[in-house]
Amino acid sequence: MTSPLQRRKILIVEDSQEIRKILVLTLEMEHYEVHQAENGEQGLRILQQVRPDLIISDINMPQMNGIEFFKALRKNKSFDTVPFIFLTANNTQEDIQQGHELGVEDYITKPIAPQDFVAIVHARLVRAGQVQIAQMDQAYLETVNVLANVIEGRDPHTHGHVERVADYARRLAEKMRWNGDVLRMLEFGARLHDIGKIVVPDQVLKKPGPLTDPEWVLMKSHAEAGAKMLAPITHLRPTLPYILFHHERWDGSGYPRGLKAKEIPVEGRLLAIVDVFDAITTARPYHPARPAHEVARFIQVKAGTFFDPSLVPIFMQVLVDMKLITRDQVSPSAATQP
Repeated sequence: MTSPLQRRKILIVEDSQEIRKILVLTLEMEHYEVHQAENGEQGLRILQQVRPDLIISDINMPQMNGIEFFKALRKNKSFDTVPFIFLTANNTQEDIQQGHELGVEDYITKPIAPQDFVAIVHARLVRAGQVQIAQMDQAYLETVNVLANVIEGRDPHTHGHVERVADYARRLAEKMRWNGDVLRMLEFGARLHDIGKIVVPDQVLKKPGPLTDPEWVLMKSHAEAGAKMLAPITHLRPTLPYILFHHERWDGSGYPRGLKAKEIPVEGRLLAIVDVFDAITTARPYHPARPAHEVARFIQVKAGTFFDPSLVPIFMQVLVDMKLITRDQVSPSAATQP
């Protein structure tokens, strides 16, 4: 069969030429690029030239056995994340225990059928890929939080806004059964939705009273400015609808494009609701914090004017689940929306 993980590099370290030949042939039939060594010392020399995606090593070998090879390998921090599988015979329980103590979790017991061997290799590479994605996502999230905190650091009155908006947005999206990559991009987009405010002067951003017309123009520029800042970052491009469209309104009265109804991407329609809810329920220089049930009522009244009427009742259920409002504070018309 053809592997979905084609052209991955695998290093086989095995002193038996016959076993090594079978393993190499099996993996090459699956379109892997296979490198081979007959002992640990030879394996280390190969690693000076090749960085494999997976290493499979026998335990009992001459010159340098698998345990010694693994210890030498882990001294090089650049190979810390390369997954490692031990090959072992049935009577090597002590070696297995020693491997566990070193942190090796995967073992293949010889002899093994080729199809089982391939299945184990595939599964280990998939698992390694999932770990790498999770680590990458965590790194991106940390970077996103740094960027978001730049804005919050300039305006003490919005402290915690990013975290709360991200929480409301995630809960609403989960109610809508979003998952996977879509939910991950929502997390990033919700945290970065106001990143464009970095271009807004402090005297406008922190002004306690109403904005003048020129100041309002500056404030409204943050949506397009944020999208322009993040557009060159390939991984973050799916977040642009959150950043660009979260101030659009269902009736077309929003900005920056004046889009109407479902012309507005759903990401923008979703974030518009949670952003307004948090903004009004927290104190700002120009208004006190309003009770959650009052703001929920405002959002229900504005369904079909400011907000997507199909999303408002779903968000009301989120607020009920969070015990921020009660069921009797959800209007009958909102409760019957699809």
